[in-house]
Amino acid sequence: MQRLGYLPLYSMLFAMQCARSMFIVLISWFTLEITGNVTSVGKVLICGQLLAFTVGPFLGPHLDRLPRRHLFVFGETLHAVGVLLLSLVAVCLSPIDISIAALYVCACLISLGSLLSYPCSQALLQRRAGKDMLARAVAVSLLCIQLGNIVGAALAGLCLPLTGVGGGLTICAVWSFVAVASTWLLKLDNDRCVRMSRANHGLLLLAGVVSTVGNPRLRASLCALMLAYASAHASNALLAGFARDDLKLSGELYGWIAAMYSGGGLLGSAVLARFIDKLNASVFMTVGSVLVSLATALLSTAQTLAEAMLWQGLIGLSFMMIRVAGDVAVLKAVPNRMVGRVRSNIEAGIGLAAIAVYLIASFSNLGARHTFLGLSGLFACAAIVVVSLERGQLRAAATCPPRQPRR
Repeated sequence: MQRLGYLPLYSMLFAMQCARSMFIVLISWFTLEITGNVTSVGKVLICGQLLAFTVGPFLGPHLDRLPRRHLFVFGETLHAVGVLLLSLVAVCLSPIDISIAALYVCACLISLGSLLSYPCSQALLQRRAGKDMLARAVAVSLLCIQLGNIVGAALAGLCLPLTGVGGGLTICAVWSFVAVASTWLLKLDNDRCVRMSRANHGLLLLAGVVSTVGNPRLRASLCALMLAYASAHASNALLAGFARDDLKLSGELYGWIAAMYSGGGLLGSAVLARFIDKLNASVFMTVGSVLVSLATALLSTAQTLAEAMLWQGLIGLSFMMIRVAGDVAVLKAVPNRMVGRVRSNIEAGIGLAAIAVYLIASFSNLGARHTFLGLSGLFACAAIVVVSLERGQLRAAATCPPRQPRR
């Protein structure tokens, strides 16, 4: 019965991520249809990351002030409305008549909804699970998220030849509404948040930044998560062009390669969900950081569909190793009253890393294959930073004397 109590939470996360995954695949292919240019995909996807970096941190205090359930519903509904607007554009106009500006506007609206709903989902997860079950709940929730990624990407790949981009985007919006419905079924003991006035908004914002950057555990997690999501956004920006131009594949097969990213993540999250209480999360963060750069380099050498799916799955596996360890570390180190601010700051850091990746993908004169190879070198440098931070924490823990029990 206790596990069934988590069902609305896991359903919410599954549906939310299914909508995200479908949107990425569909808008990437839609952008290629409109412009015929691989670099234009990165220019559209960068809109959301710019918002995360510039607007996200200022939303953080409000995410901690208002009821998270209501904010999640509002953000996810806003996400669905943006997807439906883009669906109308796809249905009513031919690709040659659509301005790229319409994609920018819809992408910004959709991303604004995500900036509201995703941090709130993390706060709801922490509130529902509590400290004792937090690690297990995070691992299982990420397992559901990976299932959502796979289902969403596969559905998008099937929708491209069957219903077109417009029909696929409509189904994408439906998944967001499913997430909203699941949220109302979620049982919470308390959804009250920080009370604040306009006068102390700046102080709360500063406290969130200091907590994110000043805490060594959060700092290491921030760097690792930035690296992990940089690899994910590299796939978002380059995989469609890599599949079409380098591997000469159709849109449906591109969807299966995109889904394979979550296939590797699914394997990793399933193992971690089973053994998370017995494993050292720091080790997984370190190994995953090294593995993600290696897997990206191997993807750049792929010549067939099978090879691309294999290395894409390996990237997804390393991504999940980092994400589980990072999310557990963040939610264990941060009280619930600060989750919105800290998580928004982390999303801003992730947005900064994604902006760098999208700028490289957008303005690179190289093909997708060679751009993947160049990015793998940058990821290797970032992995060295993560390993150094983790080793520094281990040394600090070894030199700190154990606390004496109170008498």
